[in-house]
Amino acid sequence: MKNQLLPFSLIWLPFGKKNKYHLLSDKFNGSLPWFIWGSELEQFKENNSFSLREEYLLKGILYGMSPDAFKVGVTYNEEDFLIILEKLRVGFKSHDMEEMICGVAYSVKTINGVSPCLSILRTGMHLLPNSSEIKSDYIMSLWEKACEDDKASVYEEILELIPKIDLTITNNFVKECVCYYGFCSLFLLKHNTKLKQDTDKYIEQYITGVITIDIIKSKIAKLLNNSDKEFTPKDLKVHDD
Repeated sequence: MKNQLLPFSLIWLPFGKKNKYHLLSDKFNGSLPWFIWGSELEQFKENNSFSLREEYLLKGILYGMSPDAFKVGVTYNEEDFLIILEKLRVGFKSHDMEEMICGVAYSVKTINGVSPCLSILRTGMHLLPNSSEIKSDYIMSLWEKACEDDKASVYEEILELIPKIDLTITNNFVKECVCYYGFCSLFLLKHNTKLKQDTDKYIEQYITGVITIDIIKSKIAKLLNNSDKEFTPKDLKVHDD
């Protein structure tokens, strides 16, 4: 049974000459985002205060830089955030920025849900546009989002991203899931008149000789043998949240 997801809030606080923080340079002047939930959020609602923990700042920056985050009236410099992120990476002993972003996104997904996780992965794709691991995690999380809110735009986004992923450097299970969800996306976009032609091309490039996991192979066979049946993203999902 899943743990209950906790609501969160993004709080922007001003910092500068009169309000210091140990990770900031003496010249820093701007706002920092803090991602809080649970008891910290309850405390903030009660007395307008919370702990300035590095975890909250790390999650706050990665969520706060996303296009989804509320930023009205907020000023910040992306270069300043990159310097802080590097200090946090060293402090949290992450191998590299990619590993840290994927780890933070997963943590947020398990505690707060898939929507803020996707926002953090969008920030990751902005900061590391060549990262196949971040794109792959994003596609897996997009499918989880589709299970909550079935929209054609999700499938279109998945199909747009897959050609940008270097599938030779991703985990085999993740690689097969990504290729499979691309196939499912084509299937669910069956209003497209080019579906048959696109599907044949996709199978040749991303399914034949690529898919080896039995459960995925059986799901693909079920789709191909029941092309007129209505399937939902939940019916087709093969990975755990």
